[in-house]
Amino acid sequence: MHTRTQAKEPATPDQTLLVLLAQTGDRTALEQLLRHAYAPLRRYITRLVGDALADDILQETSLQIFRKLPFLREPAVFRPWTFRIASRIAFSHLKHARRWQPLDDAPPEHLTTLDPCLGEPPDEAFLTLLDHVSPASRAVLLLRYQHDLTLEESAAILEIPIGTAKSRLHYGVTTLRKYLTSERKPA
Repeated sequence: MHTRTQAKEPATPDQTLLVLLAQTGDRTALEQLLRHAYAPLRRYITRLVGDALADDILQETSLQIFRKLPFLREPAVFRPWTFRIASRIAFSHLKHARRWQPLDDAPPEHLTTLDPCLGEPPDEAFLTLLDHVSPASRAVLLLRYQHDLTLEESAAILEIPIGTAKSRLHYGVTTLRKYLTSERKPA
């Protein structure tokens, strides 16, 4: 899992340039952007909706990125913008399937390879614990602790007020504490 002491990765000039080139129709730049965004989006989507829907949601996310990229006003926010699109699509699928219950365990080998700029993967215990919280809280926890985003960035990605993001984070952490406390008590 990331440590908060690591330097946060700002939008690189190269990424901003790639966005600008892709917006003008440069197919190679678009492919590079999607290739760089793929692994973090795949991990986020997989932990949010499970392995069964992840590929479909990732494909739909990639298509939406392609379609809406010309309308992105601020190229420097490309990465959070992709998480926003993925979140919308994932929540839409969850609502449609009425799957607001804990997910089946997704095997760690399906979480794809790590993006080298993201540091260490979250440990398996953390990922397993996330199955005990609602998808809304799970999304905030994943963005905050797996992708090392601030609460403000997480709220913007999920298009919720910062207070709601704080509440979901608090609810998720409280739920996990209760679960861990109940696990430690002898039966």
